[in-house]
Amino acid sequence: MMETFLITGATSGIGRDETRGAALESDSNGQATFIRCDLASTEDIDHLFVQLKEQGVTLNGLFNNAATFGRPGTTERLTHESYTEVFEVNLYALNTVTQRAIPLFDQGASVVNNVAIVGHVKFPPMLAHYATSKAAVVALTKTFAHRMKGKVRFNAVCFGPIHTPLSHKLYGGKAKFKEAMTHHFRGHAALPEEVAPVVEFLLTDASTYINGQAITVDGGYTLS
Repeated sequence: MMETFLITGATSGIGRDETRGAALESDSNGQATFIRCDLASTEDIDHLFVQLKEQGVTLNGLFNNAATFGRPGTTERLTHESYTEVFEVNLYALNTVTQRAIPLFDQGASVVNNVAIVGHVKFPPMLAHYATSKAAVVALTKTFAHRMKGKVRFNAVCFGPIHTPLSHKLYGGKAKFKEAMTHHFRGHAALPEEVAPVVEFLLTDASTYINGQAITVDGGYTLS
């Protein structure tokens, strides 16, 4: 029996790239469906779940993957607007998506939140708003896990640096990112394929006794 999972930000960024979405559908041999949704818009999120409900969709899991770094800045200069921009996607939208998904969850469904190590164990000074939003998601993950009493599991995955366009942009380009990652224990950042299996594991029944946890997957990066 095929299971159904909702993944936000599946086309990178906050998931609004329709060209990449179409390519994702094509490459999946009919196993993936792309739905454009602006996660900064509660109306868009509500419309998404109206569609899913009308189609009779039952969800086996949710991966809250979408996020934004915002505009980096020193802690003493970050404005209220800078925090709002990041929190709208990283916390508020994640919370709204999760709330709307709960009525569609099958028994034993699982939620995985993409937290990143900056919200858990390592706090870069230029990303205070991003790190704070991710730390809030850790707390929200544990609170949801307690509230749902195991009927739906909630876990957070705290990734270290990963080779993605968003990470490259944060470091000022792909070349600068690769250079910075030579100081990593492993000598390089993770490829998406190296960390995705952890999310898959947490979404499936193979991890039924893991709940309310923030799991670090960084190749030892935070040991340095």
